[in-house]
This record gives sequence, structure tokens and C-alpha cells, in this order.
Amino acid sequence: MNVFCLIAVRNEERYLPGFLHHMRHAVDGIIALDDCSTDRTLEILRSEPRVVSILAEDRAGLPHANETSNRHRLLVEAARLGAQWVVCADADERFEARFLDRLHAEAEEGERTSRLIRCVRIVNLWNSPQHFRVDGRNGPRWTPRMFKLPTKLPPRPAVMHRPWFPVELDNAPKANANAYLFHLSMMNKADRQARFEKFRLIDPQNVHQTIGYRHLIDENNLTLRPVPPWRAYVDLASSDLPTNRPAASLPDPADFDEMYYVCQHPDVQRAVAQGHFASGWEHFTRYGLGEGRLWRPRARLSGLDFDAIFRQRRMGSR
Repeated sequence: MNVFCLIAVRNEERYLPGFLHHMRHAVDGIIALDDCSTDRTLEILRSEPRVVSILAEDRAGLPHANETSNRHRLLVEAARLGAQWVVCADADERFEARFLDRLHAEAEEGERTSRLIRCVRIVNLWNSPQHFRVDGRNGPRWTPRMFKLPTKLPPRPAVMHRPWFPVELDNAPKANANAYLFHLSMMNKADRQARFEKFRLIDPQNVHQTIGYRHLIDENNLTLRPVPPWRAYVDLASSDLPTNRPAASLPDPADFDEMYYVCQHPDVQRAVAQGHFASGWEHFTRYGLGEGRLWRPRARLSGLDFDAIFRQRRMGSR
């Protein structure tokens, strides 16, 4: 049972490296559509080995103008590439790590129960990466982000904020997965204001969303909760993001502390356990060095006669 990730992007160099980092080991491939990006988005996609196809949208327009058709194109491409299940997200979203660990098991459970749409709870991070909002319209809500790809894929009408899954699944049974999807671009006040202004520009009469968009910046009755440790998500720290600094050279494999590396990076530990990599060293050579991952040389102890030390300890314990 394979699972592919679908993502449509426009000027997402800020969030895209972290998205690819948190998703790459959980799926069998990533299919992307670049919608007229003018930053490094396309370059970042092309440098990611897990990306198996990149589509392009050349029609200029306001953000989200081609949202529905972009998603339909991604679904058609996924079907062409033989995808059975797909999981969909935006570059500024992160699934909790436990959900990604069981992604294929979710697909198998969906097949067994005929619940072909899996929903997760999207939560808005607010003022910090460790807290999310729980009150009002900014509180957690269920969103369908994983589904089995049907054989027929008729397009949807061009309306924003429609679900990712195709019309063919409109009446399919849904299952709520016990998982969170964290929305990063609601974390900072300036980003929330920019998001509000964007939607006010492209949908001034609230045609696509009758409740409007004022809730994106409304802080009345603000109630926050910490992200529980068991719902942790993986992201790149700002210090880990790629830069234009000269490429570092690989250390000698004999000097690489394998145990330290996998313990410092739980996502690598999971990827090795799941067989995506033979070792932490393989991950480091393929991705970790370029991502600026923390590592250290293996400790070398010399100048000590350990046989004599252990012999002396044994004699002293008699």
C-alpha cells in the first residue's frame, strides 16, 4: 500500500525546507505543483530526492486563484504515477510525528473498514511553537487530509476552501484519526495580519467563506494550551535551514559518532528503524550534512591500559 504526498506551493522558501524535512521519510513520494513562484521554491523542490514530479502553473493571478484546478492536476498526476493513497498539506503545516509514523497503517485501516477519508485536527500555533489556540473559530477543527485515490477524478467547481479529496469521494465514510496538524503561519502576529489582508484582498465580499476572515486576527477570549509531548511535530530550526555558506566536507566515517547523531535527531532514528536508511551515517551523507545537522566526532580514549585498570578493580573487589 503506497502513500504519496501532494502539495501546491507559491513562494514558500520560508516553510518548504521544513515541510520536506518532516515529510520525506513518511511517504513513498512527493508530488508538487509550483504556482508561479518567484523565490527559491522551485530550486528547493528540485533538490529534494523524494519529490518525484513537479508540475507548473503559469497563469498569473492572485494567491489561491488556481487553487481548485491546481489540486485537481495534482490528483491526476498522482493517479498517473500509481498512487493508491495520498496525504495533502500546505508548506506551512506539520503533521504530528506519531501520525506520520503510522501513515501506511492508516491507509491499511481505511481499506479494511472502507473509511476512505482520514481526518486530522488542524490547530493554530499561537505566539510560540509550543502553544496552540483552543477557543472559538481559531480552535482545533477536523480537516480531511488523507484519502484513497478513486478511479474517477472529475474536477470540482473553482471555489476556494473546498476539500482536497475529489467529488467522487463526497459521500465516502470518514474516520477521525487521533492526530494533530499544526498550522505554523498563524504563530506570529505579523503573519496572522498578513494572512487576513491576503484573504480580504482576494475575497472582499466573503463569497468563498461566508463567515469572513476577521477571526484570523481576533484575540478576544484567547485561550492557549501547550503542545502535549506525545503530539510533538518535527521541523527544522532556523539555524538548520539551508544557507548560501560554502558546503562542508564529509568527516571520516571512522570519526562519526553514529549513536550521538541518531539520538540527537528522532526523525532520523525513526527513518533508520523503518528501513529508509541503513544507518545514521547514510542519512548524514545524503541529507544531514547539507541541512547543517548537529553531529560530533566519536570519542577516542587513548593512553590508558584498560586491561590493567579492570584487573585492579577486580582484585580490589575481592
